[in-house]
This record gives sequence, C-alpha cells and structure tokens, in this order.
Amino acid sequence: MQSKKTTYLSIGLPLLIALFYVVAVYEPSLHATSSLNAMTPEESSNLWKECNSLFRAGKYQQALPGVLKLHHDYPGNHIYIEMAAEIYDHLGHFDQETDFWEQYFDRAPNPVAACPQIGQAYLKQRKQKEAISAFERCLARDPENSDSIFFLAHALELSGQTDRAAELYQRGVEIAPDYTDLQLGLARIRLREGKDTEAKEIALKALAKSPQNVDALLVAGLSYMQENNPVKARQYLQEGVKLADDDPDFHFAIARLDENEKNVSDAVSEYNRILQTQPDNANARARRDALLEKH
Repeated sequence: MQSKKTTYLSIGLPLLIALFYVVAVYEPSLHATSSLNAMTPEESSNLWKECNSLFRAGKYQQALPGVLKLHHDYPGNHIYIEMAAEIYDHLGHFDQETDFWEQYFDRAPNPVAACPQIGQAYLKQRKQKEAISAFERCLARDPENSDSIFFLAHALELSGQTDRAAELYQRGVEIAPDYTDLQLGLARIRLREGKDTEAKEIALKALAKSPQNVDALLVAGLSYMQENNPVKARQYLQEGVKLADDDPDFHFAIARLDENEKNVSDAVSEYNRILQTQPDNANARARRDALLEKH
C-alpha cells in the first residue's frame, strides 16, 4: 500500500466530486420517489442546498438532521443516502454508516460507488466477516475492478486467509501491473511463504518509484532480516520509523533485531513504544516481559 494507514483519498475525493456534480446538474431528480406527506419540491430543494452547504463547510452534525429528513421523505433517493453515510463516517458512527451504505448498494443505479466505503465501515467496527462479504459483493459487480480486487485481497490477508488473498493479489497484478498496493500485497504473501528474494525484489522496485512508501520499506526490511542481513534490514526499518513512528510493525521488527544483537534495553524500549499505543498487544507484552525476567 502507498501508506500503512491508507486514507484512500484517491477514491473518496472522486466520490464527493461526483456527489456535488449530481447536485448541481441534476437537482430536479432529487425529488423522485417521495413518500406520503413529503416536503414540496421547493422545500426539499432549499433544504438540500442548506445541507450541502453545511456538509462542504465540515459542519456535519448540523447537516445531519436535514439530510435525515430528506431521506425520510424520499427514501429511495440515493443522493441523500450517500450524504448520510458520509456524515456518519465523519462523525465516527460507523454502525449507522454501514446501514446507509447497504441502502445505497441496494438502491443506487451504480452500487459500486459505495465501494470500498461499505467494507471499510465494517472494518472500522472490527467486523471482518461482514467487511469481506461487502468487498466480495463489490467485486462481483465489477470483476475487473483493480480497486475492488485490492480491498478484498487486503481484507482476506488481514483475516489470515492468505491463500485466497494471494490469488487475488496475483490476479490484480495481472490486470493492473503498475498498481503498487497490489504488488506489495503479493510481496507480503511471498514473504510469509519464505520467498524472501521475490518479496525483496518487489519492494525495492516499489521504492525505486516511491522512496517513502512505508509498506515497501517494511517488506524490504523484513526480507533482509530473513536473509540474515541485519545492517540492511535496520536501514530500511529505521527509515520506515521516520515516516510512520506509530506503526507497531516497524518497532516490533527493530526490537527483534535488537534481541538478536543482545541489545536488551533497546528491545525493551521498542516493545514499550508499541504498548504505548497498543496496550493490548499480547505479543509485544510477552516478549518484553520475557526479556525483563531474564535480565
């Protein structure tokens, strides 16, 4: 991935642009599929403009009641559903967000526009099974979509289904050879399979194009670790820490290097750094405690 903490701006921004474009050009269609006792077209148009203005100003809580009112009066209108989902995402109400993305997927003329947000919203709730199902539905709608392939493959990888993930990453690379996230996903799988050289080659190729790609730095560092080259491994891992100090994977790998080199205090410091942000990280805690007991 381009960044370990992927923001997916390249996907989200076009979605918002499309939303405002539809509002500007096709505003009369917003009054379709109204319920009984709904607002008049003029009333709903004025309310939509107000909500749209609040949304663009980042005043999501203020925009929400109006959007929900519009959705109530026009429940089949996917534009209102989309904005409600986006608002709930900004507010951190991910359960409501998934509900509205599910509605969007069922009712919008182009359901794939809910992807990958529908799956990401489930992941934010740590609902891996539901996220995978959502990403599978996205891919089923457009089997050649490289983004949908990536998000499903990555969700499968996170859930430990590496065989399926590997197949999808490989398929994605064949469809989109320059898609770096797919390449690095495949590299991570190859690293787990013990194919260090292949993983390292993919990572170094990605770094040649993007020297600050933290995923590539991590794969390169881990590849060199498995090749028993601690100097090169530390070089890439420390560069990664400079760019992503909050990423526990880098600190864990460096701690293992320190352990191997008998630098106990440094290793303990790295494990403590992980536990500052992830106090429930059992692996880091166990390794730290074992070092402290021995020394």
